[in-house]
Amino acid sequence: MVSSHFRDSYTSSYEGEQRQERDAERDAEWERIRAQREEELEADRNRLQDYHSWLANFNYNYGVLQERLQGRLDREERQQVVAEMEQIREEARKKREEDERRKKEAEDEEAEEKSKVARLGWGAMIGWLVAAKRRRPITYGLHPNKPPRFPSLHQNQVSTSSTTKASPDVMDYDKRKDLIHEVQKDKFIFSDNTTWLLRFPRVGAICEDYADEKIAMEVEVLSLIRERTSIPVPKVYSWGLAADNPLGLGAFILMEFIEGTSVNRLLKDPNAAVDSRLMREDISDNDVEFLLRQISGFQLQLFELDFDRIGSLPTLKTGFSAPIRPLTWKVHDIIQTGGVHIFGDRTQGFSTTTEYFEYIIRQDCEQLIRQLNSVAGPYDAEKKYTSFKFLASIIPKYINKKYDQGPFKFICDDLGLANLIVKSNDDLTIVGIIDLEWSYVGPAQLFASAPWWLLQDRPINPQWDCDDNQLPDVAARYFKYLEIYKPVLEEEEAKRPGHEKKEVSGLVKWSETSGAMWLHMLLSCGFNDTYSFPFTQLRQHVGIDKWKRHRSAVHPREVETFVAQKTLHLKQYDKDLVKIEADKARVDRGEMSREDFLATHCCALVDSDTITWRG
Repeated sequence: MVSSHFRDSYTSSYEGEQRQERDAERDAEWERIRAQREEELEADRNRLQDYHSWLANFNYNYGVLQERLQGRLDREERQQVVAEMEQIREEARKKREEDERRKKEAEDEEAEEKSKVARLGWGAMIGWLVAAKRRRPITYGLHPNKPPRFPSLHQNQVSTSSTTKASPDVMDYDKRKDLIHEVQKDKFIFSDNTTWLLRFPRVGAICEDYADEKIAMEVEVLSLIRERTSIPVPKVYSWGLAADNPLGLGAFILMEFIEGTSVNRLLKDPNAAVDSRLMREDISDNDVEFLLRQISGFQLQLFELDFDRIGSLPTLKTGFSAPIRPLTWKVHDIIQTGGVHIFGDRTQGFSTTTEYFEYIIRQDCEQLIRQLNSVAGPYDAEKKYTSFKFLASIIPKYINKKYDQGPFKFICDDLGLANLIVKSNDDLTIVGIIDLEWSYVGPAQLFASAPWWLLQDRPINPQWDCDDNQLPDVAARYFKYLEIYKPVLEEEEAKRPGHEKKEVSGLVKWSETSGAMWLHMLLSCGFNDTYSFPFTQLRQHVGIDKWKRHRSAVHPREVETFVAQKTLHLKQYDKDLVKIEADKARVDRGEMSREDFLATHCCALVDSDTITWRG
């Protein structure tokens, strides 16, 4: 039940009477209750974080275990496989020595090798990779005494549909072995030192239902950027959906490997107490400016790509049947981590920025309603519900009317400093941009907004949380780099033909002065909390007193119903959590299978539609 203090405030608002001033004793009692609830909230947060960490590790470890069990061998067989692999390596070394003696002939042979790779069939190549990593045989086209049969996927597959099946080819083992001179981790290294990279969706990190779509969209993004811009991205040699992978390892991309140094590793603090992408403090402003100047040039090129609708990218290269509503970083995070499907009808599109923003806010509201532990207690439930109600009501005030109906732009939710590859630790020239999944077509004002990624880390993470509307220490660094970014963007825009109107830098400035930048950050991230940095900044931009007044104006019976229902949800969540922990112990003891565990608990922490959102 909701406390009498909640009911008093709701009833007085509902009857339209003016609030009377509370006496000192009532104020003291309210503050005591509030402090107690804040302590309970903090304890629940810690418990929730611990559980999410355990669940993520559990899912990942079981995914790996399942793969291992599928190819489980006894010790004698493993030793035999290791011996076979050593023999293969020795033969490869002899082959390289022979190539040195026939240097002129080798150049022609290398060109022929690469033309054969597409005809080879990626099942065998994946077999090489997995065998080298796990020291176990892959029965699909790896045994040296058996000529393999495998489906031949498409040459330069970015130009054909991955679902098309070709007739099996037969390839002699020795010819197949000659194609690759070394297998190293996830890379194939050819004898001319060119390197190809094999990418799979990470087990436990990517929802299996959307792995195919994620891969297809990344292929489309890389193809689009290579064809329409000069931005350095990897070339795609082949790709396939889960059904195309004969080893059952899921969808994949075989692409060019870009040599260099990861900016993510270069900028983050390796000695930080908590693992985070947050940029360390000893990076010079000159280095930051040099990186921002280059990425600004890339942004200007991407802004030149116009689209006539919001939604998934056109699948001109892959032919993949992508729904209209896009697979964004936020919606996947809520589905994978929160267990709540918030897409709605994916066949329905959006003709304006306003419609799209209102749809995204409804995603937050659906998560708040349907995830059992989306609140920490009655006070948190009341605060989140009324805050999201007010947030939904002010969307039209943060729409840039000039771009409301298009043209729409390329959006990558995860594009930032962490995606960059530079030449070396000493030379920060960008040689590649990688990991461009979570891309789609979206509003221009969302593309050209003050960036969230200036410190690499997302501003909704714990290091950014605000205490009683007080900004965290990291905020000063963010605003410092924002002041570096804005003039750099404007200077680069002035150099580039076709940008005389300075639309990009103009939109960035507008997002800051209007406060829309904070709304954009909230729209791009899931699991939004009223204590987060962008939420606090938006609240301050609106005005703390105005925000409180609008929250209090929400219909009290509506709020009371929501708070009461979420209180029941929390009790159910605690009950389910006890059962989950008990069954986890049974799995650890071998008394329960992983399949039975998942079948029992995969939907346990998500509630049915017992409440509806009244937007």
